Amino acid sequence: MSQPGNRRHARPAGKSPVSRWLLVALAGVLVAAAGIYALVSRGGGDGEAAAPPPPTIPGESTSPTSCAPTDKLVPPCGAWWGMHVPVTSDAQLVSGVGAVEKQIGRKLDITISYHDMSDSPSGRFFRDGEVALSSDRLTLLGWESSIWSDNLDIPWKEIAAGYYDQAIIDQAARVREYGKPVLVGFDGEKDRDETGQDPKDYIAAYKHIVDGFRQEGADNAVWVWGVTGYYPFRDRWKSYYPGDDYVDWISYDPYNFASCRKAPWQDFEKTVRPTYDWFQENGFAGKPMMLAEYGTESDKSDSSARADWYRDIPDVAKTMPNLKAFIQWNNVDGESCDFRLTGSGVMEAFAEAGRDPYFKQPGAAQGGKAQATG
Repeated sequence: MSQPGNRRHARPAGKSPVSRWLLVALAGVLVAAAGIYALVSRGGGDGEAAAPPPPTIPGESTSPTSCAPTDKLVPPCGAWWGMHVPVTSDAQLVSGVGAVEKQIGRKLDITISYHDMSDSPSGRFFRDGEVALSSDRLTLLGWESSIWSDNLDIPWKEIAAGYYDQAIIDQAARVREYGKPVLVGFDGEKDRDETGQDPKDYIAAYKHIVDGFRQEGADNAVWVWGVTGYYPFRDRWKSYYPGDDYVDWISYDPYNFASCRKAPWQDFEKTVRPTYDWFQENGFAGKPMMLAEYGTESDKSDSSARADWYRDIPDVAKTMPNLKAFIQWNNVDGESCDFRLTGSGVMEAFAEAGRDPYFKQPGAAQGGKAQATG
């Protein structure tokens, strides 16, 4: 399971706050939180079969009549396949993603990027690279309650009290003008409990942001609420939940830290299953879920374990039908835990998993083209 530590969204060590916005992820925010997208059709090639309909989404009484995504971007048949691709500048984002896609032999379904609350390139939705990628991929925008250039954390009380309403209005306008559905998350992993703030203040800030978007007509925002997924924190999760009317997706960030944190090795299922089952059994089964970040360290005693960990994903995913998006975090975190797809056969295993029909989704044309807005 994901463990707490100095890993706010698993950003790499050595990155200054002002440069953090340059990291864009494809992979399993929130703080979670651009744009969406007319996804290209994933028809099988070279004789590959199209993805068969899996078990129905919780809450549905019948099998889906179509595998086209819903207006909340939920794929009824299978799940989205994504990755966080680290880059050093926005200009490298498209080429970086393209290089990874060439390695794995398919287009990624979903990317993730982080933004602060400043009126600067690090804060504003949408960056040019995000716009370019979102023409045929989904984007998850993680919006964080901070100003990176000032190393400033913004109290949730101030957001709820209206001190940052202009930022909310401006971001809502950009999302509204974008026009297509876009996944947006606010302050994922808040259950880490590092600041001593009251969970009630988080809920008030989250609702204030969502209400602000709705008042500005940005009804195309699809809201993602996220936690660490670290199982010992499970008693905290409900206290941060804003309510079903404010949440479209639930996300969590499971990691197999293994030797990096002197933890026992866990295969993919043991890493992901406990938190998934908790949400299914505690009143959240009606919400689609995603891994907004996930990954594994290597096993120093078994050189094949890391590849096997990724190779197991399709079979395990099919037993957790409410997990609808998988975003691998292909980077090194602030404690030097390495989740990159390195080692013997690891990239090949990840590519093999991504070719499973379960992760081949049909196109979801949402109409219109994304435009960068200031």
